[in-house]
Amino acid sequence: MSTALAPHEPAQLLADLVGLESVSGAEAAISDFVVELCGAWKLDCERLGHTLVVTVPFGPGPRLLYNSHLDTVPLGAGWTRPTLSRKWDGEVLWGRGSNDAKVSVASMLWALRTLAESRTQRSEARGTLQLALTECEETSNIGMTKVLDAFGAPDLAVTGEPTGLEVVRAQSGLAVLRAQWRGKSCHAAHVARVEHRNALLAAASELNHTAPYVALAGEHPLLGPSTIATTVFKSGERHNVVPDQAEALFDARLSPLHSSADACAELARRLPSAELSVKSARLAPFETRADHPLVRAALALLGREHASGSSTLSDMALLQGVPAIKCGPGQTARSHTPDEFVLRSELEAGVDFYTRFAPLALSL
Repeated sequence: MSTALAPHEPAQLLADLVGLESVSGAEAAISDFVVELCGAWKLDCERLGHTLVVTVPFGPGPRLLYNSHLDTVPLGAGWTRPTLSRKWDGEVLWGRGSNDAKVSVASMLWALRTLAESRTQRSEARGTLQLALTECEETSNIGMTKVLDAFGAPDLAVTGEPTGLEVVRAQSGLAVLRAQWRGKSCHAAHVARVEHRNALLAAASELNHTAPYVALAGEHPLLGPSTIATTVFKSGERHNVVPDQAEALFDARLSPLHSSADACAELARRLPSAELSVKSARLAPFETRADHPLVRAALALLGREHASGSSTLSDMALLQGVPAIKCGPGQTARSHTPDEFVLRSELEAGVDFYTRFAPLALSL
């Protein structure tokens, strides 16, 4: 891309982004594109691997972080529309990542360009607006980790994800739990006369108590119950050996009411002979209080009465202690699906929101 080819409207920018395949872990091409674009637009852009941080200073004051992600999930099967389209089909743009979350990326980038160009006209503006466009949000969240390591926690944050421009102030966390059963093996031909303990059968008899899922006591007003789903089971290697080990993994979606320890305690009650451990709990539940000025300002700007909660994960999980919301164009139900798409009207609404909200949030 050259300066002469820099997108001249948000719709062209989004089409250019969607046309660049950027499966999580392979974001080099889209990162290169945005770096060159920021150079053409004279925006200060720092590269952290394939994660980018664009900074627009207005003067002394708080730091507001806009953040979204450059990566996508793989294309997958079942598509009947273009998978990486660079051309709008009327009011629709098809393609992997169009909705999750390149429409937020394009909207935020265009908002920063507009705000940077109008800095001299905003005599009352203060503080700093930063945009973090992260790598590997769909997998390891290493991009946001790099941003926080390099710049520290911001004062306020807005995560761009497809929420239909609903203001999300609470997000479920994820804990991955492990249960292990120990037995005693023997040759399958000798089960009638050799002492053994079949770990597979021990596990199966107890796992029945986790069906169809486990709900922890109490419900969060925005996120509902915390749930535990049994998702992976492994036992045995050969048909002629009684297995002496079995393992199950559990996906626990936790509201701020519960911790991974709470989930383990509930599983221990249902799986008394298993050894339980937490495999991962780095994506903790997140919540910003309902009366925080950031939440109230976003609701007022969008003409909405109440904020909502989200069971899907995002980089907002790493912003613990920072007043933050998740809010962006597009619809979460389209994410990770064949024939993913976004509407031109959604892109325009996203650009409008992010452009108008930054000065408002920095004045809080």
